[in-house]
Amino acid sequence: MTPSSESRARIPYQPALDGVRAIAVVMVLLFHGGVSWMGGGYFGVSVFFTLSGYLITSLLVREFESTQQIAPSSFYVRRAKRLLPASLVCLSAVAILAANDVWTGADQLKRDLLGSLAQVANWVRLFAGESYIDVQSKTAGLRSPLDHYWSLAIEEQFYWLWPVAFWALARWARSRGWSMTRVIGGCTLMAAACAPVIAAAWGSDAAYWATPARASEILLGALIAVALAEQRIRPARWMAPAGLVAVVGLGLFLPISGGPAYSGAFPLLALASVALLVGLQRSGTVTTVLGWRPFVALGRISYGVYLYHLPIFVYLTADRSGLDGWRLLIARLGLTVACSVASYFVIERPIRRATWAGARTATVAVGASMVVVVLAFTVPVSSATYWMASAAAGSRAAIPLDEPSAPLSAMSASTTSLAPRTAKSEPDSTTSTVAVTMGLATIGSATIGVDGTAPTTAAVLPVLNRPVRILVVGDSTAEATSNGLIAWAWTNPSLARVSVAASPGCGFLRGGLVASDNGVAFQPACDDVLDKQLPRALRRQRPDVVMLMVTARDISPRTWSAAEGELTTADPLFVSRLEHDFSAIQRLITSSSSAQVVWIRPPHVDPYWAHVESPVTDDHAHAVVDAAMTKVIGENSSRAELLDLRAWTENDGISFLHSARPDGLHFTPSAATDVAARWLGPQLLLAAARATTKAGTGP
Repeated sequence: MTPSSESRARIPYQPALDGVRAIAVVMVLLFHGGVSWMGGGYFGVSVFFTLSGYLITSLLVREFESTQQIAPSSFYVRRAKRLLPASLVCLSAVAILAANDVWTGADQLKRDLLGSLAQVANWVRLFAGESYIDVQSKTAGLRSPLDHYWSLAIEEQFYWLWPVAFWALARWARSRGWSMTRVIGGCTLMAAACAPVIAAAWGSDAAYWATPARASEILLGALIAVALAEQRIRPARWMAPAGLVAVVGLGLFLPISGGPAYSGAFPLLALASVALLVGLQRSGTVTTVLGWRPFVALGRISYGVYLYHLPIFVYLTADRSGLDGWRLLIARLGLTVACSVASYFVIERPIRRATWAGARTATVAVGASMVVVVLAFTVPVSSATYWMASAAAGSRAAIPLDEPSAPLSAMSASTTSLAPRTAKSEPDSTTSTVAVTMGLATIGSATIGVDGTAPTTAAVLPVLNRPVRILVVGDSTAEATSNGLIAWAWTNPSLARVSVAASPGCGFLRGGLVASDNGVAFQPACDDVLDKQLPRALRRQRPDVVMLMVTARDISPRTWSAAEGELTTADPLFVSRLEHDFSAIQRLITSSSSAQVVWIRPPHVDPYWAHVESPVTDDHAHAVVDAAMTKVIGENSSRAELLDLRAWTENDGISFLHSARPDGLHFTPSAATDVAARWLGPQLLLAAARATTKAGTGP
């Protein structure tokens, strides 16, 4: 590209537009950082879409006005030099860390790496049947470090198509004497009409992921560019302040899940960005504020901030850093900014300013991309099974940073009576506000009692002063079940927050060797969960309910000493140790927190699906463990209770449903979410409510 053609592709620099980038990326950072009052922070991505459409089309308008043509190859070279260097560095770093088993929770990382590199990450997610709501419901330890590349893919697909399309449209419009505003406006209207149609025909996931459903947000920016160039619109004084308030307001008030963003309404929401961008074309207070140097500085590195923030957020967990809450968020943000500044000055700006010919740029880009491909194939295949749902072992907090610290209490002014219904019935229009908020969950809780049978009286759920904090502790079945609780809590943020301290093969019976482990070192990870993660979670997260769940581990025969030999649940010494260790974990929780302990009676293990007969399928062995739980609960009746998940799943028919538990042991993520929504989640809320009454804080 010659210097003269480079100058033709430039537009006047507007510092306030970097300020818009800063606002948008801060919204995304706070949203991914778990700040509850920025529940609609994902709208920041939409702002980026509209801003990108405006800037790119402004460049094309300038070039076409100067030369009466568009040079797509020059455009692609500029985009490659701007976007590829940092992106390839990020992908390479993720792949190298993956080869060292850092991303233990990402079970589709090779797929994500290749999809991100090929700029089709959004389609990969959509065709895999993934939901954006489900992705966001995963906490840092559960997520892929490349979950955010879907939006970059949509922009890059636009960049590939738009220069050629714009050139063709511009020539067509000129030949007919039409204005480009009219032509681009028609294209934008058609794209905007596609969004709700796609949502209605293919669902909320397609409305969020699919490029055609999101194209109108970018085309609205393109429409601004041509309309301003042709002087078809004039910025009014009210536009910038109204647009800024609307953009920030959408970030604050859009629902985390559901709502207009998932029903094809993004074209309407993006009008807030349109008002802001048009309003910034005239001087005013908002233009001055967004042109403030700290905003401009953040805006200039915003691409790197967006690229690097999620891998850093996923890597820098509470367990790795020893931090939590706002301290953890600040550490993540600080590291993100540091990496982004280094990337901008060392990688992005030098390459962007390099005067390479197009052929050299293409050669370097292809070569660097091939390196990422090679690195992607070094990523080990994850050993995660279906039920893990990308779950990394260890404590994973989903409690927002600004969660109120006030003691949980029932508000005496209002309680909600829930009439018994069938387990899968729909709520009617007369259901109370609380019941409507909980949806099917509330109805499910009223259907089956804590012992899995139909209740004789209606369940009563007091209105609580804040969301209930739930901590799940246990083995892989607890982990599988917690995936559903996390997803349920994510869609009901006013009701519950869920965190997890669990590990495969982690029971509450301590010590000894289990022969069926076949050398797998379950115990060290379990010791870390029970001796370190659990006490830390009790101290830092202050749960209201601790849910204890183990299925097979505490039934398995084990050897504590050679002299004793292998002991089973039929041996009194085994039973004595079982009761002792169950009492010990109950004491640990009650002595260091005010949490109510909820012991879960797990579903039966089905031996036929797994084709294995073993002690864990022995009803007598399960009865011994049930008796030990019952004894501990009886000794701690004010601070402990039992939820009979076994009876509920059998009553409901899900217990022996192959599609719900393919291995006869672990719930699939979708089944776990169903169980959480229809019964387990509400039962845990009711347990918390009962505990407040026992403590004298209830009505």
